[in-house]
Amino acid sequence: MQRRTLVIGALCCVLGTVGWVPPARALDEVPLTTRLQQIADDYLAQRAEIEHITGVALQVSLGEDNPIIVVSSGTDGRRIDPQPMNESTLFQIGSNTKSFTAALILKLEAAGKLSIDQTVGDWLPQYPAWKSMTIRSLLHMTSGIPSYEFTLAIAQEIASDIHRQFTPAELIAAVDPDQGSTLPPTTGWSYSNTAYILAGLIIEKVSGLSYKEALQTQILRPLRLRDTYYADGPYPRYVLEREPSGFFWNPACPTDQPPPCPPSVLASLLGRDMRTNNLTWSRSGGGMVSTLGDLARWYRALFGGRVLLPSQLAELKDLVSTRTGLPIPEVTSADPAAFSLGIGRFYSADLNGPYWAYLGEMLGTRTLIAYWPQYDLIITTATNSNPTEDGLGAAVLVPAFNAVKSMGAIQGTVAAIPGGSDVTAAGAMGE
Repeated sequence: MQRRTLVIGALCCVLGTVGWVPPARALDEVPLTTRLQQIADDYLAQRAEIEHITGVALQVSLGEDNPIIVVSSGTDGRRIDPQPMNESTLFQIGSNTKSFTAALILKLEAAGKLSIDQTVGDWLPQYPAWKSMTIRSLLHMTSGIPSYEFTLAIAQEIASDIHRQFTPAELIAAVDPDQGSTLPPTTGWSYSNTAYILAGLIIEKVSGLSYKEALQTQILRPLRLRDTYYADGPYPRYVLEREPSGFFWNPACPTDQPPPCPPSVLASLLGRDMRTNNLTWSRSGGGMVSTLGDLARWYRALFGGRVLLPSQLAELKDLVSTRTGLPIPEVTSADPAAFSLGIGRFYSADLNGPYWAYLGEMLGTRTLIAYWPQYDLIITTATNSNPTEDGLGAAVLVPAFNAVKSMGAIQGTVAAIPGGSDVTAAGAMGE
């Protein structure tokens, strides 16, 4: 097993417990970097066969002015000359893209160009079935619009050609009742990439820029996120060369695939390296690529008030329960999972109460970020497969948090909140 440890300058669904506990040792006597390395090594040793991964990367940032601790275990899985993952490794960040999309919408609102209480009908009249859905409901995922990637039509297209170029109109058509879709609308809170594709089109309509241009001019360049990318087509070679191989291992069937199932229409992709797949199937809902370090810098800038005005930042933090779809003031042990505008909010007694997080999943990668503003702590981790069962939360995030806590960087404990049981593993929004 190859591994690498570095320290560089100044980082829906609730994941289930996978039954992993760190080996006993005199924890307080072990340096933090050593402990984080052990967590990465243990995860790879115990999860490599289950999740079909070749490596895992883990980064911990203990404040904007402190060094980022970077460790990895295993390799990037490349067939020729595999290398350890490092601080320059690029990952397909999946639905972590949604926080960027939400921020662009809110920046347009701050400029007086739209209101998030305007509707799809106000800006995209070509979709009359959803004319009364507000932009806020799109970003909250309470619009009732189904998610296109769970449909047979889109899954078949991806399975037939992983390099296929999708347009937003093609993706939306898969669930648009006015274009023949028979999928029923969803209720309450329901994961929807379609909602974020519609949000991307609204950004383009209002700004007069492509989504890529808006992202670059409004966020990436001003914040100097030089290792974060978005492409309207295939990613260039200089980006792909920095990505690990990523392996698809999820045999689940699309929502509307008729019997027999299994096998899934995606069965032909099982075990295939998806590093070069065309990410236009996810676009403004999940098409970005970044390093773990840049992703952490993005969260600090976003929550630190360097992207949005205070009123829009407050809107970004508005929560709806993923259980009921209704607004809630804060997550609790009784209602531990919520969604803001593009980011998950979770409660876990194992993680000192509330924190922000998102697990972005693509066809061959998973990228998880968790942020505790009260401690100025960010933990990011990623690995190179998309399996049926994910373990990053319980087996990496929780022990990494506890390792930091044992070093004295995190003070205090969370009192139990009456009314429900605590979640015992990290929560994160998938896809």
